[in-house]
Amino acid sequence: MPRLAKKENAPSRVAPVVIRKALETAEQKVGQDRPRAMKSTGPAKDSLEPSIIETVDRPVSNEKLELLRFMDDELTIRVAESTNPMDEPHPEVINGGIRQYFVRGIEQKVKRKFVEVLARAKKTAFSQEIYQDGAGNSAYRQVPHTALRFDFAVLHDPSPRGRDWLKAILAEG
Repeated sequence: MPRLAKKENAPSRVAPVVIRKALETAEQKVGQDRPRAMKSTGPAKDSLEPSIIETVDRPVSNEKLELLRFMDDELTIRVAESTNPMDEPHPEVINGGIRQYFVRGIEQKVKRKFVEVLARAKKTAFSQEIYQDGAGNSAYRQVPHTALRFDFAVLHDPSPRGRDWLKAILAEG
Protein backbone atom coordinates (compact mmCIF):
# COMPACT_ATOMS: atom_id res chain seq x y z
CA MET A 1 0.00 0.00 0.00
CA PRO A 2 1.55 3.36 -0.96
CA ARG A 3 2.27 5.80 1.80
CA LEU A 4 1.16 9.40 1.41
CA ALA A 5 3.89 11.98 1.79
CA LYS A 6 3.26 15.12 3.81
CA LYS A 7 3.42 18.34 1.84
CA GLU A 8 6.34 20.44 2.95
CA ASN A 9 4.54 23.77 3.48
CA ALA A 10 1.17 22.41 4.59
CA PRO A 11 -0.15 24.02 7.80
CA SER A 12 -0.75 21.64 10.69
CA ARG A 13 -4.34 21.34 11.87
CA VAL A 14 -5.19 22.12 15.44
CA ALA A 15 -8.60 21.32 16.84
CA PRO A 16 -10.28 24.41 18.28
CA VAL A 17 -10.78 24.53 22.03
CA VAL A 18 -14.40 25.14 23.00
CA ILE A 19 -14.86 26.75 26.39
CA ARG A 20 -18.37 26.38 27.73
CA LYS A 21 -19.68 28.27 30.66
CA ALA A 22 -21.96 25.44 31.67
CA LEU A 23 -22.72 24.97 35.35
CA GLU A 24 -22.35 21.26 36.04
CA THR A 25 -24.44 20.24 39.04
CA ALA A 26 -22.17 17.24 39.62
CA GLU A 27 -19.38 19.70 40.49
CA GLN A 28 -21.47 21.61 43.08
CA LYS A 29 -22.08 21.03 46.77
CA VAL A 30 -25.56 19.57 47.17
CA GLY A 31 -27.46 19.81 50.45
CA GLN A 32 -26.34 20.75 53.90
CA ASP A 33 -24.95 17.43 55.01
CA ARG A 34 -24.11 17.71 58.65
CA PRO A 35 -24.47 15.05 61.31
CA ARG A 36 -27.51 15.21 63.56
CA ALA A 37 -26.95 13.91 67.06
CA MET A 38 -29.82 11.80 68.37
CA LYS A 39 -30.44 11.92 72.09
CA SER A 40 -29.59 8.71 73.89
CA THR A 41 -32.87 8.82 75.82
CA GLY A 42 -36.33 10.25 75.20
CA PRO A 43 -38.39 10.74 72.02
CA ALA A 44 -36.46 11.02 68.75
CA LYS A 45 -38.69 13.88 67.57
CA ASP A 46 -37.07 16.09 70.22
CA SER A 47 -33.80 15.86 68.26
CA LEU A 48 -35.29 17.32 65.07
CA GLU A 49 -35.19 21.00 64.17
CA PRO A 50 -38.58 22.75 64.17
CA SER A 51 -40.15 23.35 60.74
CA ILE A 52 -40.23 26.87 59.35
CA ILE A 53 -43.65 28.11 58.24
CA GLU A 54 -43.88 31.43 56.42
CA THR A 55 -47.13 33.35 56.98
CA VAL A 56 -48.52 35.61 54.27
CA ASP A 57 -50.20 38.72 55.68
CA ARG A 58 -49.69 41.36 52.97
CA PRO A 59 -50.24 41.86 49.22
CA VAL A 60 -47.71 40.63 46.67
CA SER A 61 -44.65 42.90 46.58
CA ASN A 62 -42.71 44.13 43.59
CA GLU A 63 -39.89 41.79 44.66
CA LYS A 64 -42.27 38.83 44.37
CA LEU A 65 -43.36 39.97 40.90
CA GLU A 66 -39.70 40.29 39.84
CA LEU A 67 -39.06 36.78 41.16
CA LEU A 68 -41.98 35.44 39.08
CA ARG A 69 -40.51 37.09 35.95
CA PHE A 70 -37.09 35.65 36.82
CA MET A 71 -38.58 32.16 37.17
CA ASP A 72 -40.05 32.43 33.65
CA ASP A 73 -36.59 32.92 32.07
CA GLU A 74 -35.76 30.22 29.56
CA LEU A 75 -32.57 28.25 30.26
CA THR A 76 -30.76 25.73 28.09
CA ILE A 77 -29.96 22.62 30.10
CA ARG A 78 -28.90 19.02 29.58
CA VAL A 79 -29.89 16.27 32.01
CA ALA A 80 -27.07 13.75 32.37
CA GLU A 81 -27.47 10.30 30.88
CA SER A 82 -27.55 7.32 33.21
CA THR A 83 -26.24 3.78 32.91
CA ASN A 84 -28.50 2.60 35.73
CA PRO A 85 -31.45 0.70 34.18
CA MET A 86 -33.56 1.59 37.24
CA ASP A 87 -33.28 5.36 36.60
CA GLU A 88 -36.14 7.14 34.88
CA PRO A 89 -35.32 7.50 31.17
CA HIS A 90 -37.33 10.74 30.93
CA PRO A 91 -37.39 12.58 34.27
CA GLU A 92 -40.60 14.49 34.90
CA VAL A 93 -41.21 17.47 37.17
CA ILE A 94 -44.38 19.43 37.92
CA ASN A 95 -44.59 23.13 38.76
CA GLY A 96 -47.95 24.89 39.17
CA GLY A 97 -49.77 21.86 37.77
CA ILE A 98 -47.73 21.91 34.54
CA ARG A 99 -45.62 18.87 33.66
CA GLN A 100 -42.17 19.17 32.12
CA TYR A 101 -40.35 16.14 30.78
CA PHE A 102 -36.59 16.03 30.29
CA VAL A 103 -34.80 13.84 27.76
CA ARG A 104 -31.45 12.63 29.07
CA GLY A 105 -28.36 13.70 27.12
CA ILE A 106 -30.23 16.24 24.94
CA GLU A 107 -30.01 20.04 25.23
CA GLN A 108 -33.42 21.51 26.07
CA LYS A 109 -34.81 25.00 26.57
CA VAL A 110 -36.98 25.09 29.67
CA LYS A 111 -38.25 27.70 32.08
CA ARG A 112 -36.24 28.32 35.22
CA LYS A 113 -39.17 27.27 37.42
CA PHE A 114 -38.80 23.68 36.13
CA VAL A 115 -35.03 23.77 36.62
CA GLU A 116 -35.68 24.76 40.24
CA VAL A 117 -37.80 21.64 40.78
CA LEU A 118 -35.06 19.55 39.16
CA ALA A 119 -32.43 21.18 41.41
CA ARG A 120 -34.52 20.52 44.53
CA ALA A 121 -35.04 16.83 43.64
CA LYS A 122 -32.49 15.42 46.04
CA LYS A 123 -32.08 12.12 47.78
CA THR A 124 -30.45 11.72 51.16
CA ALA A 125 -29.11 8.49 52.62
CA PHE A 126 -27.92 8.22 56.20
CA SER A 127 -25.12 6.31 57.83
CA GLN A 128 -24.81 5.93 61.58
CA GLU A 129 -21.84 6.61 63.82
CA ILE A 130 -21.61 5.67 67.47
CA TYR A 131 -20.27 8.37 69.78
CA GLN A 132 -20.14 9.17 73.49
CA ASP A 133 -22.63 11.84 74.56
CA GLY A 134 -21.96 14.34 77.36
CA ALA A 135 -23.11 11.85 80.02
CA GLY A 136 -20.74 9.15 78.75
CA ASN A 137 -23.55 7.08 77.21
CA SER A 138 -23.23 5.53 73.78
CA ALA A 139 -25.37 7.41 71.29
CA TYR A 140 -25.86 7.41 67.53
CA ARG A 141 -25.11 10.24 65.15
CA GLN A 142 -27.03 10.25 61.86
CA VAL A 143 -24.65 11.33 59.07
CA PRO A 144 -26.48 12.42 55.89
CA HIS A 145 -25.17 11.99 52.32
CA THR A 146 -27.15 14.07 49.79
CA ALA A 147 -27.08 13.95 45.98
CA LEU A 148 -29.31 15.10 43.14
CA ARG A 149 -31.76 12.58 41.71
CA PHE A 150 -30.91 13.85 38.23
CA ASP A 151 -27.54 15.48 37.53
CA PHE A 152 -27.80 18.25 34.96
CA ALA A 153 -25.83 21.11 33.47
CA VAL A 154 -27.05 24.64 32.72
CA LEU A 155 -25.55 25.46 29.33
CA HIS A 156 -27.08 28.92 28.93
CA ASP A 157 -28.72 31.26 31.43
CA PRO A 158 -29.80 34.74 30.24
CA SER A 159 -29.63 36.22 33.74
CA PRO A 160 -26.31 37.25 35.31
CA ARG A 161 -27.64 36.25 38.74
CA GLY A 162 -28.79 32.80 37.56
CA ARG A 163 -25.53 31.03 38.45
CA ASP A 164 -25.61 32.24 42.07
CA TRP A 165 -29.34 31.41 42.29
CA LEU A 166 -28.71 27.79 41.24
CA LYS A 167 -25.72 27.36 43.55
CA ALA A 168 -27.84 28.58 46.49
CA ILE A 169 -30.62 26.08 45.71
CA LEU A 170 -28.16 23.21 45.36
CA ALA A 171 -26.60 24.08 48.73
CA GLU A 172 -29.94 24.00 50.56
CA GLY A 173 -30.78 20.97 52.63
